[in-house]
Amino acid sequence: MKVISVNALHDYKLQVTFDDGVSGIIDLKGFVENGIFSVLQKESSFNKVYTNGYSVAWSDELEIDPLAIYAELLNKKPEDILLPNFKYATN
Repeated sequence: MKVISVNALHDYKLQVTFDDGVSGIIDLKGFVENGIFSVLQKESSFNKVYTNGYSVAWSDELEIDPLAIYAELLNKKPEDILLPNFKYATN
């Protein structure tokens, strides 16, 4: 799963497209309010978003795991995407 395009939108939202066609808008307003992402509170900084071919990034040190974005777009948990659905035999 690779991010092939990312575009900054108004109010800390991103339009993200993956190589398998999954695409959508993710809201990062909560992310920029705290922690390491607070450097993106200036929209001019937030708008410098790019893809490095795998993830969404603003610098070499500040990026978001593509799995987290992919899961959010599909309204799933990351572990639901990574773990296959196992069927267990019963005794």
